[in-house]
Amino acid sequence: MAAATNPEAARVIARGALAGRTALITGGGSGIGRATACQLAAAGAAVAVVGRRPEPLAETVRLARAEQDGHSSESRPEVLALQCDIREPEQVDLMLDQALEAMGRVDILVNNAGGQFVSPAEAITAKGFRAVTRLNLDATWYLTTQVAVRSMIPAGYGKVVSITMTPRRGMPGMAHSSAARAGVESLMRTLAVEWGRFGIRLVAVAPGIVHTESWERYGLEPAAVSTVVPLARLQAADEVAALITFLASAGGDYISGATLVADGGLDVSGPGSAFGKS
Repeated sequence: MAAATNPEAARVIARGALAGRTALITGGGSGIGRATACQLAAAGAAVAVVGRRPEPLAETVRLARAEQDGHSSESRPEVLALQCDIREPEQVDLMLDQALEAMGRVDILVNNAGGQFVSPAEAITAKGFRAVTRLNLDATWYLTTQVAVRSMIPAGYGKVVSITMTPRRGMPGMAHSSAARAGVESLMRTLAVEWGRFGIRLVAVAPGIVHTESWERYGLEPAAVSTVVPLARLQAADEVAALITFLASAGGDYISGATLVADGGLDVSGPGSAFGKS
């Protein structure tokens, strides 16, 4: 089944709203990362998409460049792919060397890469728990601090958007990921206080059940899962990307330290879970 889309969501930011800005997006090969790359490019930003596999990144670059209507080949902002496993600090360092050489600086960082597996808490091994927290929390911390030190703090400007998830009240089968994502939200709040004096804003965005290619791997029926969402449908990656793009624009300049929940009402809808009951 194809991933959900909402093309209208991609039209909420004016063309040129991010002209002159540069963005780095992790997990850029599909889903939210790909949709965000396309919307930021459409708004005029130079974009670097980061991921482990070159083929999906190349497709994102193609789609993002197609959104750059109105730019001549000489004035078209850069859209590039950078292959990197963000769990490995040495690879992150090299990737940032490449990004800064190509774009000069990083104004906008979107920490989108993440992943988990569904398991009862008592069945998660120490290795499995560590694998999830290493990707979702540790890698986000390292990349964010390095981008800040190497670009945002010297420039006196930056915006960081980190993707977490809802429901935040508790999700059976997601103890490892829930812990990691809560850590990311706390990290954004703390860094917002520490780095505000440098002109850096940090926000967490907590989507609901986003119907992407990756979500399909859970083997769940979209119509059945939609019954736990007050809006009675799953979320499109375009809708999450539109919120990220707004935060990256001047309209988001006074938003920092917050977690913005955009989940169709899932977080407040009751004790049900998209993945079952405990």
